[in-house]
Amino acid sequence: MIYCVTFNPSFDLVFSLDSGCDQGETYNQIPWEGRAGGKGNNVARAIKQLGGPATAVGFYGGAMGAMIQQLLTEQHIGCLAESVSGSSRVCLTLLTGEITEIRGLGPNVSTEISRVLLQRLRTQLKPSDWITLSGSLPPGLSADDVTEWITTLRPYCQGIIADLSGANLVAAYKAGVDAICPNLLEYQQLPNNVVMSRLSHIFITQGPEGVLWYPPSPTPPQRIFAPVVPIKNPVGAGDVFVGALAYSLWQGQEWNEALVRSVAAASASVVTKGVGDIDVSLFKELIPRVHLGEP
Repeated sequence: MIYCVTFNPSFDLVFSLDSGCDQGETYNQIPWEGRAGGKGNNVARAIKQLGGPATAVGFYGGAMGAMIQQLLTEQHIGCLAESVSGSSRVCLTLLTGEITEIRGLGPNVSTEISRVLLQRLRTQLKPSDWITLSGSLPPGLSADDVTEWITTLRPYCQGIIADLSGANLVAAYKAGVDAICPNLLEYQQLPNNVVMSRLSHIFITQGPEGVLWYPPSPTPPQRIFAPVVPIKNPVGAGDVFVGALAYSLWQGQEWNEALVRSVAAASASVVTKGVGDIDVSLFKELIPRVHLGEP
């Protein structure tokens, strides 16, 4: 099983406007159907689209939280949920030729509630399982909680991949995850001692330019070159990359093989208008067009 942790789930809506959005104007548009969002839920959906087993793990509150869980169930994604007071958040994406994202904060989650879900997950783990930790933290949690999750879970699973940012990403790296997946800006903001130590795999996602891979030292870095595809909506491509990576590793593939498939899957997602949707037929066609080389 692959357990996809979303610390701050959301109900996601995407509106696509034919023209720009002017302040004070009213636009009548039909949104893409609501999605079970938050980066970890996107990861779970990507794994499911690729044919893998995924369980979404997260904190849910109120009617909005129940709706997100229902959407996961409808997509045949298992859900390990812990109830919290308050309401789960709503996130809105506007596609107007440019991308505008409006993100809710989410409900408060205490460290005590976090530990309840953490222990529930730990008791379910098998040595062959992989875990992904994705997205922002809700109010009430901090990098210390990220450290606790990783140090608690790591002895009981095959591996952990972290797609976090800032202090949370640093905490995950120092706690001993197998890989981190920052974008270029997030990587540039990492402290030098993290950048230089190379204790884990570091994957720097760079959109159409592919992925820069820093394996654990002393193996030299490599670039995974992405194929050229028409881009409709790049939102969620990084989550697809993480999902395909975790699924490939769960299947027993080596890191280089897993990376090729992950870049192909991410490339096959940006051609769709949905957040993190994959054109599975295109994914299979793109695999031979992804290659590794020097950075």
